[in-house]
Amino acid sequence: MNEELRRFASVYLDREVVYDDMRATREALKHFKPEWTEGVRLGLLAVLDEKPLTADEWESVTSIEFETDDALHVYLRDLYDFLFGGSEKQPALPED
Repeated sequence: MNEELRRFASVYLDREVVYDDMRATREALKHFKPEWTEGVRLGLLAVLDEKPLTADEWESVTSIEFETDDALHVYLRDLYDFLFGGSEKQPALPED
């Protein structure tokens, strides 16, 4: 996980924020410096392509627990589609 994605996840994808409507988060990305937003996008793509991120690592950054790495990666794919791919469907999170 690159530094832009780590910082973004720790603030905007943390347990205290991400269970709310994420349209505001998507909108916030439009107001960051373009190179920083691109860093978040590329960081997500790298995680999706290379799968170096584990559910435990994600939990240490966001306080959100996924039962498996595969479940995390399904969420991250949906997150990418929501934030950068034009999807209107907010990614599904694990139930508390």
